[in-house]
Amino acid sequence: MPNIVLKPYPNPSTYRKIAANAWDHPFDPHVYGSLEIRSEKLEAWIQKKREDTGEKVTVGTAVARALAMIIKKHRSLNSLVRFGNLYQREDIDIFVQVVVEDAQSIGKADLSGVKIKNADRLDVAAIGKVIRERAAKIRAGQDEEFNNTKNSLAAMPGFIIYYLLRFLDFLQYTLNINPKFLGTPGDPFGSAMVTNVGVFGLTVGYAPFFPQARTPIIITLGTIEEKPIVEDGKITIGRVLHVNGTFDHRVVDGYHAGVVARECRVLLENPERLDDIEG
Repeated sequence: MPNIVLKPYPNPSTYRKIAANAWDHPFDPHVYGSLEIRSEKLEAWIQKKREDTGEKVTVGTAVARALAMIIKKHRSLNSLVRFGNLYQREDIDIFVQVVVEDAQSIGKADLSGVKIKNADRLDVAAIGKVIRERAAKIRAGQDEEFNNTKNSLAAMPGFIIYYLLRFLDFLQYTLNINPKFLGTPGDPFGSAMVTNVGVFGLTVGYAPFFPQARTPIIITLGTIEEKPIVEDGKITIGRVLHVNGTFDHRVVDGYHAGVVARECRVLLENPERLDDIEG
């Protein structure tokens, strides 16, 4: 008699095949935290940026910009673990996740994303442009990198994906060898990730680390909602953005996470500071 009655998952997406083989059983140093940020100034600033630049500036692009600024100021956050030791990255690249929807089945909806190279050197309009152009290509099936990955893994058995992912992880991070000669992009995720679950109506959500990313910070954005807030000793209604974080405790401890939260609040509640490219 089986312990659990099971049947094969029907028509899994490429992402789900990768995910099923990327993670082992939980044995990870995850630390989680959430932050509520007043968003009235941020929303007005975003709207003005859209009007001034004609670019699709969003809360996600603003957060990606803020995160890049914080990592630039605190270089110890821009680290990964290899051979049991910490190594700091030189570049600050922020990965923003993109959903490739499937109208017929939620189980076949793929996840991809855009790595914004040297995000600390870009303003929000430039970040928004990179995301918009790359996301459009991915969703239109015109992104060569995404298509190559999807096509090469679509028919591959799960046990082969399991060993392939671990080989690529060992090659590019443990040995620090660029895997482009294998047709695989090197360091595809960068310094930190930003993803938005608020578009799905969720207020709080925490993303897991992708083991083959070596990324110590993931910021997950929830919805913006109106809620009662105490202001100058009085209760008022304010608009609040929910910012949730997953941190790798090997790189980011409680003190670091507190610094990230404090400086993220300052930047997003005073969004004009995001214009400081030198900051």
